[in-house]
Amino acid sequence: MKKKMANNFLVFLGTGGSRHVMAEQLRSTGGTYFELEGERGIFDPGPGALGQLIKNKPPLNPENLSTIILSHGHIDHCNDVNLIIDSMTRGGLKKKGTLFAPGEIIEGKNQVLFNYLKPFLFSIEKLKPCKQYSVGELNFSTSVLHQHGMETYGFSFFLEDGKLSFITDTSLFPGLDEYYSNSRWLVLNLVLEKNCGNAQHLDIKEAEELLKKIQPEVAVITHFGRKILRKGPEKVADYLEKETGIKKVIAAQDGGRFDLK
Repeated sequence: MKKKMANNFLVFLGTGGSRHVMAEQLRSTGGTYFELEGERGIFDPGPGALGQLIKNKPPLNPENLSTIILSHGHIDHCNDVNLIIDSMTRGGLKKKGTLFAPGEIIEGKNQVLFNYLKPFLFSIEKLKPCKQYSVGELNFSTSVLHQHGMETYGFSFFLEDGKLSFITDTSLFPGLDEYYSNSRWLVLNLVLEKNCGNAQHLDIKEAEELLKKIQPEVAVITHFGRKILRKGPEKVADYLEKETGIKKVIAAQDGGRFDLK
């Protein structure tokens, strides 16, 4: 019997990036919900993630989650991870789920994960650069280390229909594009309109350069800073689509669903 193909999709629980957008909640900062190859999970659950799951239409029950993935330990990416673990496991009554995160989030001076919650999880995986991981039928790998001031990774998910990649927070550096080559779908954090200093985030021109090299079928920009919001993410997406020749560039919206098909 032919295996039934998974209904793979993302829901953007939050599309806000930068401390200003987070503090003012100009956009939500709840991260991204995913259903990929039958696994239900959340990626970078920042402030408001739990509330956005429940407020989604239809609601996304945190008890149905099985996977949590954190790219790094900045507060706009991991603030709600303890809430999600507690809700997912019903306060530890139902031991379940896997947390994938950089080691410094799990233990040490930059630890984010509460120790009392660790036994609630079925397993905890410390991420390493360019390493393969799996949970259920879902296979993915970490990128090279990003340049972002702390241990930070991007990710590529190897789906039956193609490769889905997330370029998380980083400076642009030589070879960054190589890890994300052959991506059919690419989600890219675009915080800055123009990098006028040494902020370790991508700006519009840097995003353009990356997209020209990677050439995904569809790109989704998200994690917007204040100036991107003022400019208009849709205008930025239209500009990138025109300048890069990519078939489609989409500006993510809070609560927006993206079907991978």
